[in-house]
Amino acid sequence: MRAFAIVPVLFMILSSPAAAQRREPRHDGFWVGFGLGAGSNLTEGYDDARLGGSGYVRLGGTVSPMLLIGGEAMGWAREQNGTTISQGNLTASVLLYPVRRGLYLKGGLGFASWSQASSSGNTTVTTTEGGFGATVGGGYDIQIGNNLFVTPNIDFLLQVVDSDAFSATSGYLILFTLGLTWH
Repeated sequence: MRAFAIVPVLFMILSSPAAAQRREPRHDGFWVGFGLGAGSNLTEGYDDARLGGSGYVRLGGTVSPMLLIGGEAMGWAREQNGTTISQGNLTASVLLYPVRRGLYLKGGLGFASWSQASSSGNTTVTTTEGGFGATVGGGYDIQIGNNLFVTPNIDFLLQVVDSDAFSATSGYLILFTLGLTWH
């Protein structure tokens, strides 16, 4: 419970000096971000296992103040009836800032992974399949420090995995995350 009380206090401490010194957001050099949130599996055949947790880690370099390139790992997971279902994409991504203030659009291509782990007693059986993954999305950088941003995101993940273990060969996810990004 104390951790929840500390987060707003830290946010106020970090953002109040930044408000007095607010400058134009800079995208320069190396950048890194991570975030957590919730997501929904839009794939047919997942009847009750639609809502779950999500997260991402991304990093890269700045080509120009309006164009960033890098890599991103995004995932979704849910436990239901002793089975953990997880899906994720690992992509090379491009972030485009069409205006100087905050808003960005994103796209990426790479690999997809589907995993299902079932436990019974001391035994866990895991099935994992891989394939093609694509990500499109967007977000907004809200400056809270010199090079520190709170970043709400929305992402759509497409996954094409050819497998007998899963009921569908294509998977679709929508993820809503809130993260921190350093430029």
